[in-house]
Amino acid sequence: MSRISIKERCKVNTNIDSDVFVGIKSIKGDIEISFPLGFRISVDESKLRRDILLLINVLSRNTDRKDSEINLTESTDEVQLPIQAYLYVINDYFSRGYYKERETVYNTKRQGRINWGRTIKTQQAYMQAGDVFYLDFITQKSNMNENELITLIHEYCVYESFNKMGWLFSSFVPQKPRIGFNKKMFIGVVQKKISETFNDRNKQLFKNMLSILSSLGDQGSANDFRYGTYRFEYIWEKMIDKAYGIKDKIDFFPRTQWVINDEKYDNSYLEPDTIMIKNGSIYVLDAKYYKYGWSKAPGHLPDSSSINKQITYGEYIAESNKFLYDGNHPKVYNAFLMPYDAYGKAFYTQKNLFYCGTAISDWKLYSSSKPYEHVVGILVDVKNLMADYTKTERKIVELANLIENQV
Repeated sequence: MSRISIKERCKVNTNIDSDVFVGIKSIKGDIEISFPLGFRISVDESKLRRDILLLINVLSRNTDRKDSEINLTESTDEVQLPIQAYLYVINDYFSRGYYKERETVYNTKRQGRINWGRTIKTQQAYMQAGDVFYLDFITQKSNMNENELITLIHEYCVYESFNKMGWLFSSFVPQKPRIGFNKKMFIGVVQKKISETFNDRNKQLFKNMLSILSSLGDQGSANDFRYGTYRFEYIWEKMIDKAYGIKDKIDFFPRTQWVINDEKYDNSYLEPDTIMIKNGSIYVLDAKYYKYGWSKAPGHLPDSSSINKQITYGEYIAESNKFLYDGNHPKVYNAFLMPYDAYGKAFYTQKNLFYCGTAISDWKLYSSSKPYEHVVGILVDVKNLMADYTKTERKIVELANLIENQV
């Protein structure tokens, strides 16, 4: 990584044309960190590093593919780098240095020095004429060459980790590895260590080393990589759902059928993003990763199709007898939740949630007393949501009150 500041490498994408990638890219060793639309980048470098770790955490928790998987195509929703493994190896190196074999390895064999304590605990004993016999023994294994090799492989993984992600911590660069890359051999040695070790911390280190080695090509490291997603709107939906939604929402999906010659054929059903419930009232939330909170342009608000779909959701829940409670239909509210920066130029509100307007439809009266026919627009501070999207009663009450007050 060339010597320019981390701040200069950070940007907030515009979500216009091809500027949609959220995550970390390296092209010929030059690293660029792209934050989602509406994110507020810190000025202080130490806080900026925490911003990057927050971005990594959100990506790793909300992408469909696991962190250790590799995707070499221009995909839409996946990570391409075992970044958590790199961060683990770096942290472990700062804490313990290079791995040195300190753990005694034991095998079940009949040759070698017997460890009676482990034998008694782990092997079946047999009785004969009042005496105790063991058919198998736990013996101590000594293999100096293999122990030295795992240290050399760890050196390689440490160097690779700092090469990819060390800039996030410091300018320190570890020594170059003393061994050439041999993917098949490295993986075999590490897998063997995983199966033999009894130390949980060492096992975790080896598993992360294995993730790194598995992600590399046959020739080893490459300067170009990416970690992130081209479809942050899916992550936006997931965070909103985790922060406000109920787990089982399938009963709230409107269904349709075709009836042909007395035969019924089910269509795919409409599926709202999030269903929130408070004191018997139901809130249908549609997470829209739209640009309005950044641009303030009406053309960047949800269109007629989205508005009418929300009204359909609300009408189905409000009018269907399946949702009756004590003989009464529930109150149903509708809202779009869109990203923004609460301290940005477009809306300097300093509020985590901000009401920006209401959507209505010509086929429903503006003066209607049915709350679901008024779709409320709510802006949600991106950075605040990314930092904490766990569901709490306080969050639900705050959002519910804001929606109700606008209807």
